[in-house]
Amino acid sequence: MAALVLRPGCRLDGPALYHHVEQLLPPYAWPRFLRLQERLAMTETFKQQKVRLAQEGCDPACVPDPLFLLDETTKAYVPLGPALWEGVLDGRLRI
Repeated sequence: MAALVLRPGCRLDGPALYHHVEQLLPPYAWPRFLRLQERLAMTETFKQQKVRLAQEGCDPACVPDPLFLLDETTKAYVPLGPALWEGVLDGRLRI
């Protein structure tokens, strides 16, 4: 998962981001999940709080931030809702 902060007034363009990731990273390094945040949570020493994010996971029922899933069939990042999450959990959707 990657945590992103968008510039004010910008929206996530799922197909464009997929194309960007496809061009710059090898397939094994593509983030399968994205989490949009208002700001990155930092410690007092200006380190990102990655452990807390990892503990929260990517269950849309538990995470308050918008989540997106890499969908290789549509070549885009798509919003991750409860139905898609259930597909990931039971193996219908392969990540």
